[in-house]
Amino acid sequence: MIESAHLYIHVPFCIKKCRYCDFYSETDLSLIPDYVTALVREIRLRSQLTASRSKSGAATVYFGGGTPSLLGPRQLESILRALDNAFGLWRQTEITLEANPGTLDEIHLKSFRDMGVNRVSLGVQSLDPAQLSLLGRIHSAEGAVCAVKKVRAAGIENISIDLMYGLPGQTEKHLIRELEAALGLNPAHLSCYMLTMEPGTGLHAMHERGMFLPMAQSDQVDLFCAAAQYLKACGWDHYEVSNFARHTSLRSLHNSAYWQMVPYHGFGPAAHSYAVKFDTDGSAAYKRFWNAPDLDGYIRALKSGKIPPSDHETLTLEQRQMEYVMVGLRTSMGLDIRTGQNLWRNRFLTVFQSLMENLENQGFARPRDAGQRFVLTLDGWMRLDSIIASFVERI
Repeated sequence: MIESAHLYIHVPFCIKKCRYCDFYSETDLSLIPDYVTALVREIRLRSQLTASRSKSGAATVYFGGGTPSLLGPRQLESILRALDNAFGLWRQTEITLEANPGTLDEIHLKSFRDMGVNRVSLGVQSLDPAQLSLLGRIHSAEGAVCAVKKVRAAGIENISIDLMYGLPGQTEKHLIRELEAALGLNPAHLSCYMLTMEPGTGLHAMHERGMFLPMAQSDQVDLFCAAAQYLKACGWDHYEVSNFARHTSLRSLHNSAYWQMVPYHGFGPAAHSYAVKFDTDGSAAYKRFWNAPDLDGYIRALKSGKIPPSDHETLTLEQRQMEYVMVGLRTSMGLDIRTGQNLWRNRFLTVFQSLMENLENQGFARPRDAGQRFVLTLDGWMRLDSIIASFVERI
């Protein structure tokens, strides 16, 4: 059995590419059946490459994309059956399905729930018609509200809503109104992402043609602060820069594994994996693997019984140190000093003590758990990029 208990499935299909999105996806939905067949073969082939076949069970499964809600019940069932054969899916396994509000079918949702899907992440992005149009979404504000009701009516209560802020013309008052409307839908979780312009996206092309002017970063940071303060006042758990849970028990277990640098395995074109391989002498190698973002090549390779085109790298100690800092500072758990000491061979405090004390004195960070953790405050998160850069300079 593959060693990772956290599994990611990339479903690379969209009805229409949104203007802000740079994730790999295709719009030829006729390829979905061939993709599912190939995906099931990839899961089986990769599981056969490992020596161990004991089923410790998958802790999480995350269907991302793309638009996983474009899958039909039989297609999802065949994928889950393959994962169960390779890993073991238990009642407590967190199984998340990303969904576009414009692609939900209530009968399908009930089937998904019966198969074990117990968490749905809805890509709402905005409840403002003008903003939805700018982003190129296929659903309306009313459709998003209806989608939440459909998911709940299907018996799935663990609902996460994605929202985007920092859109042109957006004010603090406008954002708080959106958050109020979102909380009125009683979700379990909110992901609030700052709009960014990535190369190759529609918004980036519009910007180059002078048709789109992004909000100034300082104004985006002000909106981030306003959202965080509002949700904190409402009693929400701000456990990662962009993520909030109604209660600590409702945090995303899958994404939390990423942020804790726990090994995971990805399937599907463009999916990434992270693994720790131990040698006979007890030494460990930290490796990252990824499938090529090529749906045709993926289907073709697996049809002939081959592993799909992929690449890999072995992380250097410096890369692992940078990732530890970059990921840890994003979370409310912060940096674990003992882990840092191990990673820096007992030199973590020597390297960073003065920097951490300076950040604490400025109110940008605080110690936690009797000094065993170093955590950024909200003011620190507002300066996250520059603080990370200060740590990286010392690595």
